[in-house]
Order: sequence, then C-alpha cells, then structure tokens
Amino acid sequence: MPVLGKDGELLKITVAFPDRTVNACIWELRVGRVPLYLLDSDLDENTPNDRKLTARLYWSDIDLRVAQEVMLGIGGVRALRPWL
Repeated sequence: MPVLGKDGELLKITVAFPDRTVNACIWELRVGRVPLYLLDSDLDENTPNDRKLTARLYWSDIDLRVAQEVMLGIGGVRALRPWL
C-alpha cells in the first residue's frame, strides 16, 4: 500500500541528478511482520525514461543502471529517514 504523508497525499522523495530531478513515491509491503519499503518512479511528473527506473532491477543499459543505483542509495536514505 502507498505510504501517505500527514496531509493524506502520497509521500514522495526527490533525487537530484546533474541534468534533472526525479520523484518517487514510497510503498510499504508487509513480509510477515517485517515492513518492506519500495520506491516507485512511475509518476506523471517524471520523464518516460525516469518512470522506468524502478520498473525492474539490473538494467543492462549502464546509464539506467547507474541512475537506479543513485535512486536507491540517495532516495532510499531519504525514504527511510522518518523511521530512523
């Protein structure tokens, strides 16, 4: 289920790349009693290429792969910050 902010809207994070900004919303899944948080960049405000960043893991295209790693590293910390 999507994680909602205090205002009831989707909780989103933003990651700045050298030439653009990419937004992602946060999803929470329960695996038993453990919460699993996922980032989803398939948002209207992102470009078509940025929307597919989180569509699958390990793209063979090196540019997409590096962008995924940046999104996971920086975006992951920003997404988890409220719970740390």
